[in-house]
Amino acid sequence: MLTDCHTHLQPHGQAPPMTVERIEAYVEAGRARGVERIAITEHLFRFEEAYKALHGWWDDDPDAHLAGLARAYWEDHVSGSVADYVRTVEAAKRKGLPVLLGLEMDWIHGREDALAAFLKPYDWDIVIGSVHYIGSWGFDCDEFMAEWARRDVADVWSDYGALVRELAESGLADVLAHPDLPKVFGHRPADETPLHSAILAGAAVNGTAIELNSNGLRKKCGEIYPALALVERAHAAGLPVTLASDAHTPDRVGANFDDLIAWARRAGYREASAFVGRARTEYAIG
Repeated sequence: MLTDCHTHLQPHGQAPPMTVERIEAYVEAGRARGVERIAITEHLFRFEEAYKALHGWWDDDPDAHLAGLARAYWEDHVSGSVADYVRTVEAAKRKGLPVLLGLEMDWIHGREDALAAFLKPYDWDIVIGSVHYIGSWGFDCDEFMAEWARRDVADVWSDYGALVRELAESGLADVLAHPDLPKVFGHRPADETPLHSAILAGAAVNGTAIELNSNGLRKKCGEIYPALALVERAHAAGLPVTLASDAHTPDRVGANFDDLIAWARRAGYREASAFVGRARTEYAIG
């Protein structure tokens, strides 16, 4: 059952209501592309409960400017309650819509206990884990773009890799989202293998899946996340992969899945994975 394992009901900078009707629009758009099931994985930072539980994490960074930018970003993006979100997705399920209850969980260094407590009350189908911050620097956001000029690219990739490994080893996530995200604006070191090694070492601890994400094709890097070399090594290590559009609007559901499947098959995969009740299932691709 072809599954889009990474979608959002709200675009960045907007907060349309999270409703069953909006989910229906995603399902219909996905069906037009042959996607039979969708995981709704709204961002952690959308929820009031997460803001309260994690408030102040940005102050761990000694750079007051970056901390202020991170705080402003989180305050701007809070748009509702996770309890209401869960009820909405469950209502969509009861209506017969082929959707899964998910979350994109930002990994915040030093806040593992708070993240675990946030996840605990709800019956998630899938939790995808992502690293968007090094300290309080949101390295993939336009608002933080100037910081790239002050950083060594190889160091950024190394710091990011350590955080992704930490995330994977925590066991809180089923999938590592857009694993080589620092390439988003085209900043790439001469040697990407240290990052790949860190990701694979972390993923091997709990058998965490590697996400193949088509959204990179729309970014400056112009490439699927992650690079083919990492996907090949993931296959050799016996790690599962998921397929993801990272859609933030209905029209993007299932986008470029033919490219994702070709990417996976070039690396040796003949099956992709999905998660139901945090348990992994597999289906044939190609």
